Amino acid sequence: MTARMVSQHSEVVTYWRGVTSTLAQRGLLRQRRDDGSTVIPSATGLVTPDFVAFVLDMHRLAGVSREQWLDCDLHAQVRATLQGRRVFCADSAGLALVVARNPGERRKRLPARVVLTGDLLPQGEYTVCLGMGREGPVILDLSAGERAILVGGESGSGKTGTVKSIIAQAVRKCGPDKLNLALVDLKRLDFPIFDGLPHLIAPVATEEADAEALASWCVGEMERRQAVMQQAQVTRWDKLPDGERFPLLLVVVDECADFGNSPVMGDLVRLARKGRASGVSLILATQRPDAQVLSSQVKTNLPTRLAFRVTSSMDSRIILDRTGAQEIKRRGLCLCNVGANWQKVQTAFLQEGSEGEWVDVGQVGPVLSDVERALVSYALGELDGAFIVGKLYETFKGQISKRKLADLARTWERRGWLTEPAHATDPRRVMPELAELAGYALDVQNGDRVIGMIGGDRDAQAMTGSELPPFLRDRRVAVA
Repeated sequence: MTARMVSQHSEVVTYWRGVTSTLAQRGLLRQRRDDGSTVIPSATGLVTPDFVAFVLDMHRLAGVSREQWLDCDLHAQVRATLQGRRVFCADSAGLALVVARNPGERRKRLPARVVLTGDLLPQGEYTVCLGMGREGPVILDLSAGERAILVGGESGSGKTGTVKSIIAQAVRKCGPDKLNLALVDLKRLDFPIFDGLPHLIAPVATEEADAEALASWCVGEMERRQAVMQQAQVTRWDKLPDGERFPLLLVVVDECADFGNSPVMGDLVRLARKGRASGVSLILATQRPDAQVLSSQVKTNLPTRLAFRVTSSMDSRIILDRTGAQEIKRRGLCLCNVGANWQKVQTAFLQEGSEGEWVDVGQVGPVLSDVERALVSYALGELDGAFIVGKLYETFKGQISKRKLADLARTWERRGWLTEPAHATDPRRVMPELAELAGYALDVQNGDRVIGMIGGDRDAQAMTGSELPPFLRDRRVAVA
């Protein structure tokens, strides 16, 4: 049986003969028992200026299964038979084998591996390079189009390396005043290189209880930002005036399947659904795609999908809502929908031994700005170590807003740099870690003296032990 053609076009007939001959060469066509003739699939040919689509009759496939029609090796063999014309199979309500009418230019090959280097850093404050596609670098904008990302792939597929590359690029480009990180790593093996970064709002969560507290805090921060924006009558966080703008909050969960239907997953979905306007971005990664965990509600709020190598077409459908990822063989290669088109990307990764160059605090500027150093210095010298927002605002009015100062106090308290008040009327107090970051350290070799390096290249200021805040006098840090 031959294909029913809309038009008796010799070109269309030639393409169909190429398809059927390829099926015969691969041994997919069967013979009739009565006369020994070959059973041919039935299809309707639709001609466009650029393509010919053979819409297959699903009831007359001649024994060729859906999986065999979707086989990329079959498409490659048909492409070779038809002189290099592009061939692919559209899988929606039915099947349609599509053949390009013009051979076109030779398709570019993807590189076998992409090592993250400074040359790959794109322009833009919150943009990162995912890797290399056929048309060049593929860029993610973490503050806009690609702010909610779902990453899936089996163990050893390059998934975690890609996530670390994204975080490292963001940290390299943005200081802690522009970017905050909330990281969850229950395996305790993937994110140790980010421990100690000033961008972290809290230490990397490695226990479920810590992850639950961190996710709950992020939801509270999102709601607080929404209230501030409502009061300022703006609809997006980046429309706030300079000096009032929130840093982008990037939440990364390495294995979201561990949380299932727990409150943590509920908080993560809320961040994905409501966080866009308030500057909250989210990356969820998993190596165990589960339809019950990655429900339609979860995936609807994570429009950007990256699928690395998976074991089955079912896993591919759970991550991407389509097949294709099960055909990936190479480490670091992913199928994604970045740029509104499905494409394969060889993702960038951090070369072993180079992690320190990307996540070193010195690469992203000082931990504390000049104003922040001055705030800590004033709190230590004039307020006996108390970080009182009202008094600090009166002293530094014009250099920092009261809202920014209150946000800074909450962030430093979360990092453990300020104490948590025991009562509502008690002030926060500067912890030794924050004092050290501001340049204060006791020199035990020359008596109780503190050398305060304030503001970059300014001269050192010396204070005697009696001038120190009481809570710092007994906490001494040896200076080399």
